[in-house]
Amino acid sequence: MMRIFTSIFVFALFFANLANAQSVKFAVSATKERVDVMVNGKIFTSYRWEECFKRPVLLPILTANGTFITRGFPFETRNGETVDHPHQIGLSFSYGDVNGVDFWNTSTFRTAKELERMGRIVHRKILKTKSGQNRGELVTRSDWLLPNGKKILTETTRYIFQAEGKTRRIDRETTLTAIDENVTFGDNKEGVFAVRLARELEQENQINVKTTDEKGNIFEAETGENLTGNFFNSENLTGDKIWGTLGKWAFVSGKIADKDVTVAVFDSPKNHNFPSFMMVRGYGLLALNPFGKKSFQPNEAARTFVLETKKSIKFHHRLLITAEKSNPETIEKEFQTFIK
Repeated sequence: MMRIFTSIFVFALFFANLANAQSVKFAVSATKERVDVMVNGKIFTSYRWEECFKRPVLLPILTANGTFITRGFPFETRNGETVDHPHQIGLSFSYGDVNGVDFWNTSTFRTAKELERMGRIVHRKILKTKSGQNRGELVTRSDWLLPNGKKILTETTRYIFQAEGKTRRIDRETTLTAIDENVTFGDNKEGVFAVRLARELEQENQINVKTTDEKGNIFEAETGENLTGNFFNSENLTGDKIWGTLGKWAFVSGKIADKDVTVAVFDSPKNHNFPSFMMVRGYGLLALNPFGKKSFQPNEAARTFVLETKKSIKFHHRLLITAEKSNPETIEKEFQTFIK
């Protein structure tokens, strides 16, 4: 009799898990230069490589209930969005000093003269897509090009997209390989793993800034109305105190319209120079920087990292998105799961 009850329980658990499963599938469109990541038939995010971005990006990114957590400006502008830093687009990986070239600030809004010192990261190929229940995988290859078009790095990136209840996770496993010469990563504050957030997740002190509507009209925001972002990190720092400090993770929690939202970025103990410096800004930027040092601590000596010819360096980061408010204790538990 006990065996019968056990079998019934196991089957019930199986079918309950099956009912709660969320399918992760990919829709590839080479002509539109994008791969849409779908969860139960609804858009979660898109991997995009249009030339105007100057690097591959994930844009937009949505919560489980369909709320945009990324800023759309300058290419998919929505009402009330801040118009600063047009190079900060969706979720991306870039850096401000690679062989003396800036791969972070490059954008179509730069002058021809400015672009002479800026590189770009060019998507080359989709290597793999694998759909599944609660999880999907996308593998891509890109090249890092100097302003003169010379290729100095090959990038292979593995994205793992996870869907579980109200939670979404994006793991980015990035491998950079030097091609035919040493590649030097200088001391710079701009980078590396970064997401630019929707206006509502900014701190309430972000006032007297330029914003736009969906038609491109520019206004000045004189108040912090509807700005709900509260920023925290792993070292018990909050708000503006986080920038330029070391940390394992950082997150922002707030509301977009009437929906609770939390967005977090995780560093990995296996990454170079863990823990990273936090390029976290109240205007809606979460970024982890493993290369800079003096840029954040002026009294320290500058440091560089040289990736030797034919050698590779690997990074593992996670973006966590939940359709609910969160706290440091919950984020730390998520982080511990991430690093297992």
